[in-house]
Amino acid sequence: MPAFSRYIIYQIVGPLVFFTFSLTGVIWLTQSLRLLDVIITKGQSALTYIAFTGLVIPSVLSLTLPVAFFCAVLYALNRLAGDHELVVLSATGLSVWGIVRPLLIVAGAVVVCVYLINLALMPAANTRLKDQVMEIRADLAATMLKEGAFSNPIRGLTVYIRDRDTSGDMRGILVHDNRELNNPVTYMAERGVLVKTKEGPRLIMLNGNVQRRTPQKSEDSGGLSLLYFDRYVYDLSEFMPDRGERWKEPAERYLNELFSPDGTLGDQTHIDEFRAEGHRRLSSPLYALPFAVIAVVVLISGQFSRRSQFWRPAIALAIAVVIRLAGLGMENLVEKNPVIVPGLYLWPLFVFGVGLFLLSDGGQRWLGAYRSKPSAGASRPAG
Repeated sequence: MPAFSRYIIYQIVGPLVFFTFSLTGVIWLTQSLRLLDVIITKGQSALTYIAFTGLVIPSVLSLTLPVAFFCAVLYALNRLAGDHELVVLSATGLSVWGIVRPLLIVAGAVVVCVYLINLALMPAANTRLKDQVMEIRADLAATMLKEGAFSNPIRGLTVYIRDRDTSGDMRGILVHDNRELNNPVTYMAERGVLVKTKEGPRLIMLNGNVQRRTPQKSEDSGGLSLLYFDRYVYDLSEFMPDRGERWKEPAERYLNELFSPDGTLGDQTHIDEFRAEGHRRLSSPLYALPFAVIAVVVLISGQFSRRSQFWRPAIALAIAVVIRLAGLGMENLVEKNPVIVPGLYLWPLFVFGVGLFLLSDGGQRWLGAYRSKPSAGASRPAG
């Protein structure tokens, strides 16, 4: 690879890393706030929250990486043009294609990275995220056995734990079951532990008593019965939420699951949504290619001046936004109109082809017919 190609790639990689971290951080923060309620209400730790939000990053990177690449190209080319480094490279015989070539190398690397994220990392991370959310919502130790507080997991049931150590041993246990108003039961124990069995979770209480009020059949009957125990097992499985086989959303599925879903009623009902998601994952990485040539066409093709150094990046950004919004519009319509599917792939490739044409000699002559005459002192860095 020529030295000037390595130099241009180096000028892009630095800003690419910066913009990727910046854009990903902003969107990651907004997305992670949605998980904050689950963490707080279920009494989870900060480490759990960090692990949760880390699983959001692949989905965010899929959106931000092509945009960060475009911003990096704009920044790098604008700086090279403003510092007249492109003029020096042009004086050494470098053509506009010499600038496009390293940009396309980086664009190709971005396309490969986004494909890797869309096809492998993102569905795996989303599946893991949904599974962990279900596990936390079904975590009885967090929802029922809160240290130093009275908790009401369901109506009529009150649980209190005085303290609990890191090993899971609990002290000062009180369980008041008032679901049957005529037959309330209170369990008190010095110590206890929560264990998981094949039949469901069990609360094992040690050294305690069971207080049960007997039904009052007459004025003279009824009262309180007290039973002491050394060991008592309280069944908690009936308080567990139903954890049957979970239906996987489109964002959790791999490509083969999107295009060849199971024959279940739930999958067949959402088959159009699955296919739209699959085509979106396959087409969205392609936008890095037109983003690269758009920047070259607008920023360094033709005459360059200090005045144009400010408005050209704005024009390039506006063109890129219009192109991407058109693609997003087609992605939203594909679910209801499958005939639009080819357009998801043809649109970014068409823009890419138009950009390559405008960089060719014929395209430069065509653009020259619409350009204003060069101002005095303007220089052309690449021919």
